[in-house]
Amino acid sequence: MAEPTATEVRIAVILASIRQGRRGEVYARWIHDLLAQRAGVAAEVLDLRDFILPGYAHPEMPRMIETRYADETARRWSETIHGMDGYVIVTPEYNRGYPGQLKNAIDHVHTGWWYKPVAFVTYGGGAGGARAAEQLRSVAVEVRMVPVRTEVNIRLIGLQADEAGRPTDIYYARQAEALIDQLLWWTRATKQGRTASPPPAS
Repeated sequence: MAEPTATEVRIAVILASIRQGRRGEVYARWIHDLLAQRAGVAAEVLDLRDFILPGYAHPEMPRMIETRYADETARRWSETIHGMDGYVIVTPEYNRGYPGQLKNAIDHVHTGWWYKPVAFVTYGGGAGGARAAEQLRSVAVEVRMVPVRTEVNIRLIGLQADEAGRPTDIYYARQAEALIDQLLWWTRATKQGRTASPPPAS
């Protein structure tokens, strides 16, 4: 990815599922392409398949070690997250929650998440993954992220999709645009705030 200009914001679309036959890649690319159409946005898909992290077994907490991980994958993940201004997490719902590897990836980073917005695109059965998003909101607040209000919850039962698997229902298109509007507003606002003064550490 090219280096962003001074006025650009960097948005990571985090693809949480690593299972075979996953549907999340289609939704991550869909959101990425919508973000890429916006002026002043440098969007990138971060696939957790490319960041297979072991369970957190380090003797120190992430806040004490994240900038000097000995493990190359952990260091690359931490550095990548630190370089972003906002995030969209694309995740399935597993047993009313979200995948364990996503929680592990979140837990491997500390200050990289601070005072940056996050939005959620979920998919699943009858609830469309909404219960995964509900749990993620509390985690996001704990790591000082700013969850935006609107989310996209894709109900797989009876889903109408194009040849690529992207939703064709106008409802999902409107939700996605609203999500992006809110995410980019908060991304620019929080970036300006972080630049203007150091954010509180407690």
